[in-house]
Amino acid sequence: MNRLLSFSAAFFALGLICMSSAQADNGAIAYAYPLKQIEIDGDLSDWPEGLQRYPIQFNSQGAEVPADENYAAEFRAGYDLETRSLYIAIEVTDQLHSVAAVEDDGAEVNWINQDGVILYFDRNHEPKGSGAVLFSAIGPHRELLTGSGHWDADVANVTWDDVTVEVGRSENTTIYEWRIQNDRGLEPNTTLGLDILISDSDDATQATSGTLYVWGPGLGKSQAGGRTGDLFLVGADTAMGTLEGQVNWQAIGRSGGQASEDDEQDAPRPQRVRITSDDDARRWVQATIDDSGRYRAKLPAGRYTVSIPDKTFGDWRTMQVIAPSSAVAAEVVAEETTTASELSIEIESRPEVLQAKGVLFDYTPEKAESVDRAIQAMMAHYQVPGVSVALVKDAELVYHRTFGTQNAYSGEPVRDDTLFEAASITKIAFAFVVNRMAERGEIDMDKPLYQYLPFEDIAHDERYKKITARYVLSHKTGFPNWRWQNDDGLLDIKFYPGIKYGYSGEGFEYLGRVVAHIAGKPLEQVVLEEVQRPMGFVENTHFSANEALAAQASRGHIDGKAGPHSFPEEIGVAHSMNTEAKALSNFMINLIKREGLSAEGYANMLEPQIEVPLNEDNPLQWPSRFGLGFYLMNSPYGLVFGHGGNNGNFLAMFEIYDEHDMGYIIFANSNTGQSLIEHLREFLIIGQQADSPPAEAELAAR
Repeated sequence: MNRLLSFSAAFFALGLICMSSAQADNGAIAYAYPLKQIEIDGDLSDWPEGLQRYPIQFNSQGAEVPADENYAAEFRAGYDLETRSLYIAIEVTDQLHSVAAVEDDGAEVNWINQDGVILYFDRNHEPKGSGAVLFSAIGPHRELLTGSGHWDADVANVTWDDVTVEVGRSENTTIYEWRIQNDRGLEPNTTLGLDILISDSDDATQATSGTLYVWGPGLGKSQAGGRTGDLFLVGADTAMGTLEGQVNWQAIGRSGGQASEDDEQDAPRPQRVRITSDDDARRWVQATIDDSGRYRAKLPAGRYTVSIPDKTFGDWRTMQVIAPSSAVAAEVVAEETTTASELSIEIESRPEVLQAKGVLFDYTPEKAESVDRAIQAMMAHYQVPGVSVALVKDAELVYHRTFGTQNAYSGEPVRDDTLFEAASITKIAFAFVVNRMAERGEIDMDKPLYQYLPFEDIAHDERYKKITARYVLSHKTGFPNWRWQNDDGLLDIKFYPGIKYGYSGEGFEYLGRVVAHIAGKPLEQVVLEEVQRPMGFVENTHFSANEALAAQASRGHIDGKAGPHSFPEEIGVAHSMNTEAKALSNFMINLIKREGLSAEGYANMLEPQIEVPLNEDNPLQWPSRFGLGFYLMNSPYGLVFGHGGNNGNFLAMFEIYDEHDMGYIIFANSNTGQSLIEHLREFLIIGQQADSPPAEAELAAR
């Protein structure tokens, strides 16, 4: 692959990796002042010295790094209404400026051993999540990293035609001088979205990318709307004041904004406030809340409303939902510091929708409206933009609905055929393929996989020769979930294969290559022939990029903000299925009917292989095991088998309650979807009074 292409792909992957740790609008605020007669030449001698400078000091872990001789960076900003130009001057000081010679756009370019800058620019800066354009500069190379399929259609129309950047070098300082000509959004006393990412590479032989630094904390800024900092365009005659205040989250285990000794250090709390002008909605910023609950921002004189912008915070285990009334009025006075009234956060109770017994056990068509209401109430509470739901009872599809929007920014609704990322539910579709091949004797579950196909990425570790299909499907390979989770980004083995449980997508991807090798066919064709056709979910199901997928796919969302599409170029058997609830219900129905495999094949597939330790990630605390691809739970209602899915901005669940010939499929296009799934499981299965867990003797008999 050309390194130019590698750069774009690697950057996009970085955004996905960091998606869960990145935050919404990150609370960083900078101020741009009127400028005149600035020439873009990489020389800042024509810039006024008095402009405020802002350090670019947060690393990829979110820590603020002190400036030193090896790395220090800062920027200044200004604007010119006459030429409709925004100016950004970035200065990076380091001992080594690494930029390879690049002659034209066809040359090899990446961030592995070169310094570079990405400028994020959101000219619309809408609270509902407009997108940022990404302009990349590596030496003389320029690249626009924003694709045509962006969730914000306005972003897709931006080009380099209105952008100029020149790079200069003086001793140990590199200068990136930018001009963005902007016909819209460039008005005094309004805000734009801005952020800056810098790669600092000090070793030309390094195998991984340079150290990354950003102005506003958090990475993944291209992966959802509203993730940049705020650039406030100060008018020439604007009278400014300072607003400060205190946030009290006592209702969620805090007192007076201070953590008590009994509070856990990682207890969820709001990270920022939004301050919006009462006179002009375009005048808004978000300020960081410190650990004591304080915030502070400089603003034009006037009246404002202070609120918490993120209705939900914390993960699904600790999620809190803020009531809409959590806001206070404030007034900024010129040349003064004003203290706003304390903002006390009120927590919204989750919807009271549970019935005495799980609805699915005695489901009739007359109950459809109550299911509709419950799902819609949960979506509103947990801030999930869109869902696709199917219920199966007595091995028949009895309910299918879609709700909400597939793109919260544009408002485009979810349709019956809107596709969602199934994430790890993909694993059970592929596992069914392997079980069919094993039943025919085409693959031996206990034969070391290297004897079918060696794996060069891990060949240096002889232990990999113990890995079998059985170990892969039951998560006993010893591989990490994904190699990128290792500090060096390389594949390794964490424990001797076969001795314990360790969830791994890497093992599935290796087994996928083995299956394609044995079958002598493309892997996607094998999946089509071995599971999609016999189990009835060919329609509306895709495993790699194509036009139909692009036309039907929902956007994923982080904290209610839409993100870009992410379509795999080739099948990934651990994660890449895109489908919808009705299509996948055929797979569920045929599993309940025991189609596609013999009775012995099903017995083998659903035979427990390894116990899964109970932990805080399992809210049910039902004894869990893994069979050959499916998780198995001994519930108060008998055997449960299926799989969940989590791609960060898509959540999903596929569960069959075997003794009742029933199950449900839920797809949610949001990082908050897991809370909805857990609540909906209570509504469908558990009811208001959960049955007592089965006794150990009963479990042993099952």
